[in-house]
Amino acid sequence: MQTAESRVGEGSDSPTARACKTGMQKLRGLFIKGSKGRLRGDGNDEEAMAGKRGTLEYNEEEEAMEEISDLPEINRSGSKPFGSGWGPASPATPRGLLGGAQPVARDASLEHHAPPEWVVTYVRLLRGRPLRWFFLLLWLSLTLSGASIYFPLTRILKISVEPPYGSESEAAKITYAENFPPEPVTLVALLSTNQRNAPNQTLINADAEMQLELLPPFFSYNPEGDLTAETESISLDLKKRVQPYLELVEWPADVASGQQAGEASAERGGTSVRASGVPAPPPSPAQLKPKCEFNFYSFFDMPFEVQMVAHSFLFPSNFGGQEGMIAVHLVSCYGHAIYKECVYKHEWFCEPVAELLESWAGYREWRMEEFPESPVDLTFVSYPVVYEDIIMGIEWGMALSTVATILAFIVLAIMLRNIRQLGLVACNILTGIGTTLLIMYPVSYYVMDVNVCAPAMLVAVALAMSIDYSLFLLTRFNEERLDGRSITQSLEIALATQGHTIVVSGATLALCFTSMLVLPTSTITSMAAGAATAVLQSVLVSLSLTPALLLTMPRFFTADRMLGLTLDGTPFGTYRRASSGTVAQFGATIDRPTIIENPQPKKESIWAHLGRCSQRGAPVMFLFLALVMVPFAMALTRFSYVEDLTPLMQTTHPATKAFISISNIYGQDLTTPVQLLIMAPSQKAMASREWSLATCHMLQDLATKVTDRMHEEGHDYTMTTADFNGLMIFRGGCLADGLKFGVIDVMPAVHMYGMYDMVADLLSNRNQTATQVYVHCQVDLFSEVGEAWMRAVRASLPRPEVIRQPLGGHQDADSANYVPYGRWDDVEIGALHLYGMPLEQMDGAQYTLRRMPYVGLAIAAIVCIILGGSFGTALIPVRAVICIAWMLVVTFGASVMVYQLGYLEGLGIQALSPSSGQALFWISPSVAVAVLVGLGLDYDIFLMDSVMEHWQSGKDGKSAVVTSLDQAGTIISAAGIIMFLAFGALLASTTPVLNQIGFMLCVGVLLDCFVTTKVTIPCLMALVPDDANFWPLKQSATRELAIGREPSFGLEGIGQPPGFRRSLSWKWKYGVALEHLGHTI
Repeated sequence: MQTAESRVGEGSDSPTARACKTGMQKLRGLFIKGSKGRLRGDGNDEEAMAGKRGTLEYNEEEEAMEEISDLPEINRSGSKPFGSGWGPASPATPRGLLGGAQPVARDASLEHHAPPEWVVTYVRLLRGRPLRWFFLLLWLSLTLSGASIYFPLTRILKISVEPPYGSESEAAKITYAENFPPEPVTLVALLSTNQRNAPNQTLINADAEMQLELLPPFFSYNPEGDLTAETESISLDLKKRVQPYLELVEWPADVASGQQAGEASAERGGTSVRASGVPAPPPSPAQLKPKCEFNFYSFFDMPFEVQMVAHSFLFPSNFGGQEGMIAVHLVSCYGHAIYKECVYKHEWFCEPVAELLESWAGYREWRMEEFPESPVDLTFVSYPVVYEDIIMGIEWGMALSTVATILAFIVLAIMLRNIRQLGLVACNILTGIGTTLLIMYPVSYYVMDVNVCAPAMLVAVALAMSIDYSLFLLTRFNEERLDGRSITQSLEIALATQGHTIVVSGATLALCFTSMLVLPTSTITSMAAGAATAVLQSVLVSLSLTPALLLTMPRFFTADRMLGLTLDGTPFGTYRRASSGTVAQFGATIDRPTIIENPQPKKESIWAHLGRCSQRGAPVMFLFLALVMVPFAMALTRFSYVEDLTPLMQTTHPATKAFISISNIYGQDLTTPVQLLIMAPSQKAMASREWSLATCHMLQDLATKVTDRMHEEGHDYTMTTADFNGLMIFRGGCLADGLKFGVIDVMPAVHMYGMYDMVADLLSNRNQTATQVYVHCQVDLFSEVGEAWMRAVRASLPRPEVIRQPLGGHQDADSANYVPYGRWDDVEIGALHLYGMPLEQMDGAQYTLRRMPYVGLAIAAIVCIILGGSFGTALIPVRAVICIAWMLVVTFGASVMVYQLGYLEGLGIQALSPSSGQALFWISPSVAVAVLVGLGLDYDIFLMDSVMEHWQSGKDGKSAVVTSLDQAGTIISAAGIIMFLAFGALLASTTPVLNQIGFMLCVGVLLDCFVTTKVTIPCLMALVPDDANFWPLKQSATRELAIGREPSFGLEGIGQPPGFRRSLSWKWKYGVALEHLGHTI
């Protein structure tokens, strides 16, 4: 066998040959010196010599390494192609599972050229300490900073679905925020008869009515039921647990500034202590205030005059008195208004709320243990508990994805054959996530409201892209190492080739996510912004941190004997004996070429065989793919969506079941109410009897108009005046005329007991210039009829009359202030806004889905521009759009079949069964589409890079596709399996929306990796004449580059895999393309 040294020196006395010969002689001397030491002694001496590995004179090794590593520099400046001083690239047999770095067979038809000069310069700078340590310290500091702000970020996230920009629901939400305190938070205790322990027994007599008497008070009312005493006992116990939070205490001194006062006062109201440690004097009675303002509503705490009014609401008669509730309205604590997210965000003034929730939950558990045969069931629900349910579901989904990452790393280790390089992938993932969180923190403060799902979205995208990009880059790096190239050379080629795939894929995916910013709701745009940022960070980290770590610890990350499960490359490692036909390696920095005689041809992979079969029967395969799409397209025509809150909640959580039960018993007025906001012209007007009567008459007329509009649209729905409840109307009657039960007016009693004033405080703002009217819907608000009803109410509201209001007490035509005031019965009522979470979701879904076609067109344009500019061809982008469209139709059609039509419901798997509403949650397809497009393009670009390289090397189009599938098919399949494991974990979640998104991503990834790249692309390219696939490029023009005619290097020269230098300037490249286009015309 001819040695590399003899081949370099034979027939040549050039500086290149002399430098190579000198370096090899030094390496041989070091090798002989170490070998003699090992052969001279026994086993103990061998172990002793092994321990001296780190004591060799490194300067000799480094000097020899420099002699050899300078050779590429000489070759780049000369006329010889890259690798001419080393001999041709060596094909080899596949690597053994536990063996060392064994070469892999490569296509001998490909000529390796020097990487672009900017890549060489970049790697040379990374080999120097300043830039390398700058990158390492920069990414480390950003990652740690991002990790430190994760929990502060979660406190400012939005849990609710935000209304679309510019919609009526957004205007209503702004009006509510300007005129009212945060939406009231209610803690509800749901009481139910246990049918097993007390069948058919009632909590109270829901049919009890007022009876007239001859003696004062001239009427009686007896609501006594079978379980009234038990129910009243529960009411007293719950009230006792509320009472401590209503006691008078001294507020902390720093309450006014809004800061936490835990250090200033023990237990929020204990004896205050001065800074000197001397107890402060006891507070005066004037300084004591209630710790919290909680309103306790229980049927058993009301006078019987009020019980007659409240019993039909607290114990609905249609359930026969077997269902009831006790409610606590959580108004404020320490002067701060309680809002829905305050417990989740750990606001200090919400600590009493959290304590009360824990106290009631503890009471329920105590009752279940002490009275297992109790005839009354007790369940609690409130929005803080519901939001906790949603957050727990999202965090559980993220945890499942993290566990699935372990399985993904196993697949990645099998592909890389080096467990140590998994550390590089882990660093990329953590750095990408940390830096993205660091960027999203100020975005959430100053730019847009960030939804609580955004962190989960960006984590999933960062995980997927970091693994994909690391797999592409490290796989190519390892292949070049197996061909005998040094770490520096392998890294240059890997960056020059796979850098193209990473940059083009990252740019395309980031732009696809950015296109979603045109959607009108921050719920989706915040997730899109987080995902786009995660993609860009993954690109930057892959192209900077990975090379920096490889060059910082080259011996460690390239020691792959026994999958890296040795001490090689560490201070405790040993030398590796030279195998037959190879030169012993003294470490990763001075690798010698691996020379193998008579390499065995590599067996064609199954992916190449599948691609060739698709090409042979291309017309039949195309027809088959079209027929496969038909049933999915037909299912997609039946697509419908749901806007409920329950798809965001865990199906197994007790709060979900309680939430659904309350909605079924009391309607959505309690869980997701719809309110009519009335902005009165003034406080005086709102307090007048005329305004109250006019507003009541307007609402009564509104019920008639809504009924007429619903009948015109074909809906059998009749709205009654009893569907309005507010300060001016109750049970269909105007309160200004009294509240009568039969012939008795109970309105004086309501005023006497302060019930009216208490309700007025709840429904009106502090200035008494605005109030709310609760509007009842008789059907499910999120159904088709419910949405039609909301649109009808909104459209039937009286249009405001624009009245010129003089500024400063005088009329000024140039600066008049126009205020929209509605009028009725010649009385100015005020501005009207229909407000509620159902309207926000309805507007969000309609606005978003209405703009999705424009998003699709924008994504198609982005794909065509990026891919066309990258490859310089016209048909590759068009073919990519067709493949993506086919994948999206099949994916979303399958989702409709599963989650709307229930095709897999018979399997009994909750994650593959329709959720409430028998439809997809409207956010699911909106979020999944950009991720699916990005992943599909990722694999498409990776494959087409290889196809272009082989076509440019002289192969015809069909052979180029088959050869590319032979080389890249396994890598793409492994990447698909990794993504399937990562996204498949969402199917194990108990949150329906995560199940739906996970199903879409899993189906899309499998189609991309095993159908689109293996079947669809070969089929479509075979249907087009060979050179037309690459029009307007000509193979003869690109072949000129392969034989050495290289113009100046341009941006697109960041690489063609594997190793082909596409050193074209933009001007030269498109000049050639336009020249051939001109000849064609």
